Amino acid sequence: MADALETSGEPQLNEVDWADRLEDLRLAIAAPLRALHAPLDQWLDSLPMWVAQVCAIGLFVVAGLWVLTLSRDFVYLGSPTKSRWRDLRLWSIALLLPYIAVYWWLGR
Repeated sequence: MADALETSGEPQLNEVDWADRLEDLRLAIAAPLRALHAPLDQWLDSLPMWVAQVCAIGLFVVAGLWVLTLSRDFVYLGSPTKSRWRDLRLWSIALLLPYIAVYWWLGR
């Protein structure tokens, strides 16, 4: 099987060649990325932890509010009945609440 791969006419790259190429790529983009990330990292490091907590919880709240705006027909699409326990909006809110609680608790 290995002979069939080697005689296919396509150049074969071994693991060392790939590692060298990845290292070259890393070295080529490291300086520009560092120039972009360093000021952002310094600014984010200067912010207090409660700002990160508010941002994280805020994103969860916005996602929950967006889910609540979905139409009833879309939520029950494909559902055999329209009973309350099949309302995906309620399930999504129920799943977001533990995440909000964890971020609230760990952010203190």
